[in-house]
Amino acid sequence: MKFRLSLFAIVVLVLAGCKKDPPAPPAPAVASFTINCAAVTVQGTYTGGLTLNNTNTITVPVNVTQVGTYSVSTATINGITFSGSGSFSTTGKQSITLQGTGIPVNNSTYFYLISAGAATCSFPVSIITAPSGNFDNDHMLFGNPSRAATIIDSTRNYLLRKQYYALSYNKDRGTPNWVSWHLFQNDLGSTSRQDDFRTDNTLPAGWYQVPANAFSGSGFDRGHNCPSGDRTSSVDANSSTFLMTNMIPQAPVMNQGIWANMEDSLRRLVNQGNEIYIIMGSYGTGGTGNNGPATTVNGGNVTVPSTVWKVALVLPNGNNDSSRVDNNTRLIAVNIANSNSSTGSWKNYRTSVDAIEAATGYDLLDRLAPVLQGVIEARVDNL
Repeated sequence: MKFRLSLFAIVVLVLAGCKKDPPAPPAPAVASFTINCAAVTVQGTYTGGLTLNNTNTITVPVNVTQVGTYSVSTATINGITFSGSGSFSTTGKQSITLQGTGIPVNNSTYFYLISAGAATCSFPVSIITAPSGNFDNDHMLFGNPSRAATIIDSTRNYLLRKQYYALSYNKDRGTPNWVSWHLFQNDLGSTSRQDDFRTDNTLPAGWYQVPANAFSGSGFDRGHNCPSGDRTSSVDANSSTFLMTNMIPQAPVMNQGIWANMEDSLRRLVNQGNEIYIIMGSYGTGGTGNNGPATTVNGGNVTVPSTVWKVALVLPNGNNDSSRVDNNTRLIAVNIANSNSSTGSWKNYRTSVDAIEAATGYDLLDRLAPVLQGVIEARVDNL
């Protein structure tokens, strides 16, 4: 049997095959609003040299006259910027929040501008001087081992004082020289490991920022200095430990073995009623990971250290910490080769603080009285 298609059927089939896609939805409208400049409020504390956190915000009251999206940002002044974006679904009086980011450089009052239409508002932000480091729980209470400074020319010894730890960063090596932090019961909670490894964009402009995948395929772990496990009180605290300025290329067997065991041991001391001031650092060139020996990773941008060290000053919970250190204060120090062959108990690698100072040239715990340093820094922990 033969079938014939009429001209009408052919036309219908052709038209059906040429069906057009539906038109793209229109772009969302841009909101219109005015700002109540007199009611802009600044939240948080702004301290010279300290990275801003999620408490550093600006609340901006607005009167929305047209719904839609908005994006508001200030210029970067004195190292910090405020910005925020979102959308309004209704008109009338509302407020928007601008998040501050960056590190204040100088200590003074600066004015930031935000605009809405033809109107421009300014608001002041006062930057205070960082404390001298002589108050309880400060991450650098007992000193600045290398005299690190937040000065652009200090490329091998650049001080970054963050909310959850402090560090000396070495631009040439792409790693921290040392990281210092205080650990007590309030730091330990139930927050899970965030694993949000990322570059640290608070480094000075133009400096190489080590990417999250810098150690990929190298045979080395992204070894924390300040551990994730020491900052489980909040998501913000734990996330802070995954900045690449807190990482070194660390031999996996050593990192996941004796090093992790030592971190657990120190947390147990905290759970037993102690607080601890910890400094971790590394030095030398060349470690041995899963792929054998290496001196650098990430195309030569990151140096693999030969040795990793840690110092922990242990105090019973209390106040006026600097005045409570005496000749009997427990001071733990270890110095371990950055190699997969470093195994066994971390206690087998204990040494004196004096020995670590001799190897690094640092002056650890330099805010203690010299006579007291002479006693406790010469001793090797045996508990």
